[in-house]
Amino acid sequence: MKKYEVISIEPTDLAKHWVITFKMADGRIEQESVEAFDSNEAFIAFRNRMIKEAKLKVVLKTLK
Repeated sequence: MKKYEVISIEPTDLAKHWVITFKMADGRIEQESVEAFDSNEAFIAFRNRMIKEAKLKVVLKTLK
């Protein structure tokens, strides 16, 4: 099951900043900001951040 689904990737007024709106598996809708040159790079940066967070949760769970 997917942990999240990207709804939109939109530029901000600030140079190189993008807002990513996504829906979590439990139905919550959240937003995150990333720095990138274009929407494709913003998606990759967001995906990499989500992967790192998931890996960190696994590591912390195994340490308990």
